[in-house]
Amino acid sequence: MLSATILFCLLLAWTGRSFRLLTTSGAIMTLLVGSGVSFGFGWQGLVVLLLFFGSSSLLSKVGRSRKQSVDSIVEKDGARDGWQVLANGGLAFIAALAYAMTMDFAYLLLFLFVIAASNADTWASEIGPLSRRDPWSLKTLRRVPAGTSGAMSLIGTVGTIAGAAFIAIAAHWIFSLSLRDVLLVTSIGVLGSLLDTLFGAVGQRVYRCTVCGEYTEKRKHHGQPTAYVSGIRFLGNDAVNVLTSGLASGIGFIIVRFW
Repeated sequence: MLSATILFCLLLAWTGRSFRLLTTSGAIMTLLVGSGVSFGFGWQGLVVLLLFFGSSSLLSKVGRSRKQSVDSIVEKDGARDGWQVLANGGLAFIAALAYAMTMDFAYLLLFLFVIAASNADTWASEIGPLSRRDPWSLKTLRRVPAGTSGAMSLIGTVGTIAGAAFIAIAAHWIFSLSLRDVLLVTSIGVLGSLLDTLFGAVGQRVYRCTVCGEYTEKRKHHGQPTAYVSGIRFLGNDAVNVLTSGLASGIGFIIVRFW
């Protein structure tokens, strides 16, 4: 059974690379994370990963013309690379190995917390730019261009809740979660996305294009190096994802232990 799930992970990585949803490093990391998750949770864990990856990839195709301006702001656009896959799945990989060694239900919930937080943040990022109005910055309380880290919109917030609930409800059917656990997974997923927005507003590094003057997360814009403006220099998008999903999932794990 394990060999079959690893073969499926290989197929998933190859498909993602073939359709340019993953870079080569992203495909390799997908294979590694998927294999670890299948080792811990079997095919059920892979289904959860597939729902996250599949739904996020489909949403990225919706309204592509309206998201072109977002691509010039966000640090990474297009196919997911290895660091992005690791940022979203590294802790899930660890939770899977811990579950395999202990069979402790808390590690299954930790895995779901991580995926729910990642999915909530991704859905918000993909749905938010479809809003007819620019989002509000948590830092300045002013409207900023769609795609700006630390900004929120009504439709993006709805995407956050829907993304977390999507994973929680799927986990209910796949792992027979109780209603309490469904609500907890949803809540932690939303918390992770909100923390991502907060950290994006106050800590994530920001650059300015030396050609057009636009604020961006990219180190290069219009083919030229950008100028550092604010934020913590090492705190890029991947680092924020790891930090916030880990913090939210850690809070959820502590709740499970003492609930």
